[in-house]
Order: sequence, then structure tokens, then C-alpha cells
Amino acid sequence: MSRADDAARALHEHRRAKTDPLLDEAVKPQDLDEAYAAHLALLELMTADGGGPQIGWKVGFTNDKAQARNGATEPVFAGLLGGNSYVGEAELTSPRGTGLGVEAELALRMAQPLSGPVSRQDAAAAIDAVAIAMEVVEQRVRVDEMGLVTMVADGTQQYGSVIGEWNESIDPLTLDQCDVRLQVDGLTDGFMPATEVLGHPLNALTWLSEALGRYDLALAPGDVVLTGAIVPAQHLNPGQMAELASDGLGDIRLWVD
Repeated sequence: MSRADDAARALHEHRRAKTDPLLDEAVKPQDLDEAYAAHLALLELMTADGGGPQIGWKVGFTNDKAQARNGATEPVFAGLLGGNSYVGEAELTSPRGTGLGVEAELALRMAQPLSGPVSRQDAAAAIDAVAIAMEVVEQRVRVDEMGLVTMVADGTQQYGSVIGEWNESIDPLTLDQCDVRLQVDGLTDGFMPATEVLGHPLNALTWLSEALGRYDLALAPGDVVLTGAIVPAQHLNPGQMAELASDGLGDIRLWVD
């Protein structure tokens, strides 16, 4: 067994036990290559444990502030599992009773495979629908305690997703013109533009295609891609509700028990 496999098994046990995912030095990934290998192995373990199947990918750290805060020099990716993916709305109980975070995002549904370096136009042509989405995140341990490589191996706080109705008429090349509004218990800071995601949400997809290609992975038809936070993560304590809306894409909701 490799160090990546050992790290994946340790992270899986931490999830099952609801304990902090801090790894012993003997199994902790040494770099991002090992971290991504461990994450892929973790996805297999979680799928076998009832959390799957894998439905796509998320892109994280899609602005300079997020990268600097987490010690990264580029975005990161993680797998999305169907076990905690919901359509339109969801009511979730946080595993440790401390609440969950939500990020306002856009979701892309792939119509064609994609891997390696691609242009923004090629990326747009591979998409068949767009939806509004929330990524649900769980801070399983403080970032400064976990470190970047363990965070990547563990899935970058990924917990689940809520995805709105798919819109097949929107031109993906115009997604930089989208605005979203995230409300928590009716309070909002107003609309935020999708340009918060690397200047254009399609830049997240072109980065993901190139990054997956480094590991001999590819986007497949039907895959869902969450392009990254337009509004930074907002924490929901038990009893709170979040609603996300965007003109032309409808609205979705999440309640946390």
C-alpha cells in the first residue's frame, strides 16, 4: 500500500468517527501529487461506504485571497459525491452539530469529455446546461492546523451540494454577466458578480480540465462542475436557513438542523 492509500484510509476513519482529520507524519501526504492521489482513493472508500457515486468535481480557491489564506498558488479540485447532492432544496443535519457552511456558486453540466489544456471557447462548447448551486462545506478542523496538503486530500471541506434547475439556453460565454444573491435568515449583502470566480466562471473549467489532465483524469458527459465561490462561505448554525437566487436561474434553499 502507498502513503496515499494509508492517508485515504485514515481520513475515511476520521469521517466515520467524526474526529478531526489530522494525520500522523507517517501517512500525511508530502506534496500535492500525493494529496490528490489520497483524495481519489478517499472518494473510492466513501463511495463504497454509501456516499457515492461520484457525480463530478468542485473547484476551490478561485480568487487570490482564498489562495493566499490557504497557502495555495492556484485553485484546487475535489470530487463531488451523489450521497449528499440535492435538487432545489435540502434540510441537513451537521455531522458534529456545529452547523455547516454554504458557498454561492454556479454549476455546469458537461455534454462532452474534456481533459488537458483547452480554450474558453472549447470549454463553453462542452457544456450543455448551467444551474445555480450551493456548495455545502464542513470545517472539519481549522485550516492552519490541517495544512494545505491534508486539506486537499480530505476534499477541501467538501460536504455536499444543492443544485437548481438546469438551464440549457444560457450561453456559457456570458456567465461573467451573472449576479447572485445569498441570504441567510433573510439577511444579505446584495448581489455579487460571477466575475469573483477567476474573472469568469469558465476560467475555473479550463483550469480544472488542465489540472485533471495532469493526473490522467477527464471530465465526462453528465459530470457536474461547481465553479467556485462567488460569495465567500457563510456559516449556518443549526436552525438557520440560506437562500440563493439569480435572475434567469431561479433560487434554491438549505436548512441546517
